[in-house]
Amino acid sequence: AFSLPEFTVKKGDEVTIILTNLDKVEDLTHGFAIPKYDINFLVNPQETKSVTFKADKPGVYWCYCTN
Repeated sequence: AFSLPEFTVKKGDEVTIILTNLDKVEDLTHGFAIPKYDINFLVNPQETKSVTFKADKPGVYWCYCTN
């Protein structure tokens, strides 16, 4: 589960998403994707990754775990 299930930004905002995989199981990798922004990355257990993008497209965009 994501700690922030939804978020709202304004068109033109620079957005940084920071994701930490809190799982301690060695092979329990999670992923994060926002397809309309070509964002898709994996986060291994106890690892933190981030992505920054410009919210230049108005609309509603789904983000989800890919694993």
